[in-house]
Amino acid sequence: MTATPTGWLLMALVASYLLHVYWRLIAGRSGVAVASFVAGYFVLSFMFRHSDPIQPLRPIWLPFVFGYVWVSIAAAFWVLGVGRISRQGLHFTGEEPRLAALFSSQLTLTAGTALLSPWLEWRPLAAYVMLPPLVVVLSYIFYRFYADIFRRRQAASLPWVVLLGCLLLMPLVLMGLGHWLAPILLGWT
Repeated sequence: MTATPTGWLLMALVASYLLHVYWRLIAGRSGVAVASFVAGYFVLSFMFRHSDPIQPLRPIWLPFVFGYVWVSIAAAFWVLGVGRISRQGLHFTGEEPRLAALFSSQLTLTAGTALLSPWLEWRPLAAYVMLPPLVVVLSYIFYRFYADIFRRRQAASLPWVVLLGCLLLMPLVLMGLGHWLAPILLGWT
């Protein structure tokens, strides 16, 4: 992404994703979610620090570019803290439904991408890493889908069918859109 109008728009998408996450954390008023989010930053920063120790400032600012990875790590901590497994699905009892939708959709996208990438020649992972604006837009779409499911069920719980379906569908959509949009976006920036 460069300093073209399209590049600025793509960077604004990534920034607006993080602002949306901050808003959900504030509105959710969940101490576990906030603690998970802070821990997620330090885990991701540690990973960046040890992947390239020559660049001392990269671990500080790079988690903001890959905010969806940060949210995924936080979501993993959060699910371990508040998630309950039953025969019907995964339940987040007592949690604000939109916050639960945000964390669970982001965790599903990341887990699905990590699990399916070896069988799809690493194309979903390539799109996940190389196209942050596409990932945040896709994350938001699936967040709205999960929020709608929670609203209809009147509870923050995901049936296994939806969870496993999205686990398989999200990386395929990411891979397909990445294959289609990458040449277009590179031509605009």
